[in-house]
Amino acid sequence: MKLFHKKTTPDRPQPTAEQKAGSVRVLKNGAYATVITVIVLVAVILINLVVGALPTKYTELDISSSGLFTLSDTTKTMLAGLDKDVTAYYLAETGNEDSNITRLLDRYAGESSHFTWQQRDPALYPTFAQQYDAQDTSSSSVILVCGDNSTVVDYYDMYETDYSDYYTTGSYSLNFAAESALTSGIARVTSDSAYTLYQMTGHGETELASDFTDTLGNSNISVESLNLLSAGSIPEDASAILINAPQVDYTSDTIDLLRSYLQNGGKLLVATGLEYDTPNLDALLAEYGMTRQSGLVIENDPNHFAYRYSSTYLLPTVVSNDVTSGMTDGMMVFTPVAQGILTDSENEDITYTNLLSTSASSYAMQDYATAETASQGANDPNGPFYPAVAAESASTGAQIVWINCANIFVSEIDQMVSGGNSQFLGSIVNWLNGEDNAVVIDAKSMNATYLTVPSTAVTGLGVLFVIVLPIACIVIGVVVFILRRRR
Repeated sequence: MKLFHKKTTPDRPQPTAEQKAGSVRVLKNGAYATVITVIVLVAVILINLVVGALPTKYTELDISSSGLFTLSDTTKTMLAGLDKDVTAYYLAETGNEDSNITRLLDRYAGESSHFTWQQRDPALYPTFAQQYDAQDTSSSSVILVCGDNSTVVDYYDMYETDYSDYYTTGSYSLNFAAESALTSGIARVTSDSAYTLYQMTGHGETELASDFTDTLGNSNISVESLNLLSAGSIPEDASAILINAPQVDYTSDTIDLLRSYLQNGGKLLVATGLEYDTPNLDALLAEYGMTRQSGLVIENDPNHFAYRYSSTYLLPTVVSNDVTSGMTDGMMVFTPVAQGILTDSENEDITYTNLLSTSASSYAMQDYATAETASQGANDPNGPFYPAVAAESASTGAQIVWINCANIFVSEIDQMVSGGNSQFLGSIVNWLNGEDNAVVIDAKSMNATYLTVPSTAVTGLGVLFVIVLPIACIVIGVVVFILRRRR
């Protein structure tokens, strides 16, 4: 008989109460850590969602030296009062966006719930721009839409090159003008008023170039041509008439039409020059108490003529008043080869407002056609003179602005003062139309601002960074090493 011995295993030691309590603490700590981790992750996600929904003005700081993405008070006020929905469509291929423009659009959207913007990739939406007649517009342009109104803010209108210093320093600067272009565009599509400026033709008048018509377009002013010899009458929708440097005088019949127009409260903007003789037109202006100051204005103040190479290329002072309120502070108007305008102070029916003024050191050269030098003669009257004057009739409501410079509305002249002359035109026509002049928003320089170290500080800074600081770091390291070794 075999006896079998049953194998037995030693009893496992049972965990003590203290060990059980420790296990429970570990489980609890693990659970707490897991819960806290989940809470932190959820909080981070929620914070990101909230921050992402905030306007960029609260989440992105504009650290550019010229404040490229900081909206002006003019834009903020306009957006705050916006009561119509405006949508901006940014036309750019995905991956080729202009970050300057998109960041600025974000700032606009952050100022008003009535402004939103969307990107439209021409590759994905090839026919989108056609519905707004913008199929030929540049890449990175913006289409602004408000109801049935739309306008295109071209990419090249949002950047401008400033050549104002080119003739003195040989350099130019690139400016970011997107805010001015976008704000003007928004005002255009939300405006309920539209005006038509008729420019006279048929007598050698200078036709307005695109830089002038674009400026007027920003105020919903369209420009049409008018030849009174063929038309026979002034259109009823004429908000104002422009006579821009006629080379031939107008007939008596044309003058009669203009006279009747003014007697019924018409608005007239006239630019003339000493190069052309227009006695009939001058006689019409004389009926409103304005006559030419004889002689060519010569400026002796170097701050009032252009580029210091000709005292006849005037940079007159822009007189601050309601007519010129649309001019940017410091913006210049260029009036080469000009005459002053005299007004009849005894005419109680007419209110005169001087718009441009030369300095007190200027004079009017009487024999300019035969003079060999620019020296003042005994019969040459002293300034100041006023090359641009506004007149308003209390009895008829007629308004006339006369600028005695034939070149003022020439594109090349305008470019020399970075659009100052076109701004001047827009400000005048807005006044003639009874519209408040919107403050013009300055373009912002994109040129880098460099930190210049004075030559007197170069040696001291060199010693500080090359010798003093390295030696101080070595000494501190040695001291720390010795203290640790002694412990």
